[in-house]
Amino acid sequence: MPESVVILGSGNVSWHLAESFSLQGYDVLQVYGRKKKDSFHFEDFRITEFITEIEYINPTADIYFLCVNDDAIEEVISRLRFRLNENQIIVHTSGALPSTVLKPYCENYGCFWPVQTLTKGGKIISNEIPIVITASNEFTLASLLEMADQISSHFEVMNDVQKSKLHLAAVMVNNFSNHLYSLTADFCKAEKIEFELLTSLIKETGLKLEKEHPSILQTGPAMRNDKRTIEKQLKILENHTLLYKLYCIFTDSIIQKYHKT
Repeated sequence: MPESVVILGSGNVSWHLAESFSLQGYDVLQVYGRKKKDSFHFEDFRITEFITEIEYINPTADIYFLCVNDDAIEEVISRLRFRLNENQIIVHTSGALPSTVLKPYCENYGCFWPVQTLTKGGKIISNEIPIVITASNEFTLASLLEMADQISSHFEVMNDVQKSKLHLAAVMVNNFSNHLYSLTADFCKAEKIEFELLTSLIKETGLKLEKEHPSILQTGPAMRNDKRTIEKQLKILENHTLLYKLYCIFTDSIIQKYHKT
């Protein structure tokens, strides 16, 4: 099973994996990043070396994690100056990209995707982050399951098709909802309201989802089909064109779901 690790990339996912693996006693041989200034983020971990030249990647690691942007994965792996052998593994950490993009480079390949929005130095408890795994064979699967079990209490094995659908769902619940928060913050600023008054509500909504299905938690004027309140709120949004459109879309969707005729 893997003991030594090399991480290619110095972003948020790289930071969290480096922290988690080093805390569990894995030998993180190297972290590769294009910018030397990123090295200070990794100074507190048990890492032998931070490098900025890909030709100096250690060729003897048990497993290589590609924690780079999706469009850079194949470029980075193609620049490695050695061939991986039958005992080595390479994985990427992308939810959207199929693991098969790694097939030309190694027989042992897969994906190790932390299903969480991550930030360097964040206070997220690592063992609460779900890990989604895809693997090309039993050897790779067993290795990735062992590593996932060391850093997370929740991990799932999926194929690339299932993973792509989960990634789409993640985009909707995270990226789309955050964009709505951003638009709402802009609305509050324009209307001289403190957006911070809503943060407790946002947190509580998220916490309730741990115990109840979202449909059970639905509230609001659309849920009640309260046409008078809806009309008043649309009046307020007349000068906020994008929010007006989104309000109409969400309101119509909620009414259709809960007030079918």
